[in-house]
Amino acid sequence: MNPNYGRLRVWENSVNSIYHGLQLSVKKKMSHGLQVGGNYTYSHSIDGGSTWISGGTTANGFAAGDGYSTDLTRPQLDRGNSIFDIRHRFTFNYVWEMPFMRNRHGLVAGVLGGWQWNGIWSFQSGAHWTPFRGGGGASSKLQALVPGACDAPTFDPSNCVNIRSDYNLDGEANDRPSANANNVHATHAQWADGFNLPDNFFSVPCLGCVGNLGRNTFVGPGYWAADTSIFKTFRISDRFQLQFRAEAFNVFNHTNFHLGGTIGSANENNLNNPLFGQAGGTSNPRQLQFGLKLSF
Repeated sequence: MNPNYGRLRVWENSVNSIYHGLQLSVKKKMSHGLQVGGNYTYSHSIDGGSTWISGGTTANGFAAGDGYSTDLTRPQLDRGNSIFDIRHRFTFNYVWEMPFMRNRHGLVAGVLGGWQWNGIWSFQSGAHWTPFRGGGGASSKLQALVPGACDAPTFDPSNCVNIRSDYNLDGEANDRPSANANNVHATHAQWADGFNLPDNFFSVPCLGCVGNLGRNTFVGPGYWAADTSIFKTFRISDRFQLQFRAEAFNVFNHTNFHLGGTIGSANENNLNNPLFGQAGGTSNPRQLQFGLKLSF
């Protein structure tokens, strides 16, 4: 040990990743004033670590598997869903040139005819995330004899109690606990009000043991929104055209929750946090905008 340095970290490529995907696309080209299309993607991204310990790139923050390894000598314990694993995504789009009074002339036809209705609908399942227990290592009842930690080769179970989060005693905190179920997919209402999991859902593994909770086995809030617009083009002359545009984003004002737990936020993934299980925010509500576009 060099007394001139504090903790030294070694970064190495010790995990790998794999991706499974299926893409389907259906499209009807413009005919009779109507064009529609749909796209579906099934994907499954698996890895042993999706990013560095960075709040800007991971929804798991300090959770074992992305911020910290569960066991440096057994990286396979962290193999699981990637933090960006979105299992299902479907989009539907359409353009409809409304036929009303299309071939008519006059003031009424000029106002009521020539409208175009467009839309994009998007649906996707939630990202995956990991609950973790924050805090320091194991704690001894005999603080004077074993100050602040219990080393794996020397700990005495009768005097050593694991009340913090280094369950396997490898010197790194924020391990995953044990759980009654390894897959939890909360409803929209649960993300609004909190998980309300049973009090005994999570438990502390035995001293020196690894918890049975897998990495990124919890599914975050899903997303769906509909964006729509209506256009109307007025022909001023052979050279000039004026287009009126009315656009609505998230037109049904559906609440889309954000996954909580990033570093710098309330860290809702931490089981020590009273806000555990609550969403970290929401996407934009309904937005309306109107505009005029002059083409020449």
